[in-house]
Amino acid sequence: MGWVTISLRKMALKQRESNLQYRLMQISQERQSLANQSQYTQRYINAMKNQQYSGITNSYMDAVQQLQNESANLDPTSKEWTAYQTALDQASLVQSRQQMAADSIFQGYEDSLMGDVNRRDQQLEAEQTQIETQLKAAQAELESLDQAMDDSIKNSAIKLS
Repeated sequence: MGWVTISLRKMALKQRESNLQYRLMQISQERQSLANQSQYTQRYINAMKNQQYSGITNSYMDAVQQLQNESANLDPTSKEWTAYQTALDQASLVQSRQQMAADSIFQGYEDSLMGDVNRRDQQLEAEQTQIETQLKAAQAELESLDQAMDDSIKNSAIKLS
């Protein structure tokens, strides 16, 4: 390859290298943005879950308070006392079911959102790996062109004997 051809190819490779490095930077920024989005999503879901749990707990505590007020004068050996105990057990069961339902809903929501984030991150990771491979190849070719240029210059030099 002639010196001029090598120089032109070298310029094209340097442009290619620059473009690949720029794309790697974009991918890195997008992956960081996804990580931030993931953290925000998890915090948001946890806050919503805590709010839901708070509402469930408040409803349970209100029901227990009402039952306690109604049973303040009951005889522990009476049928009404047994009904009171059953109502407390039912209130506890209702609270457990509501919390399990909330867990299920929020877990499904989180899985859906995080699945989208994880799929995009995997796509970006695959693209990043591919670009890194292309970048290494371009850098290796640049090195070989540098050597070829040095050889071409040495071979074209005027030799005095």
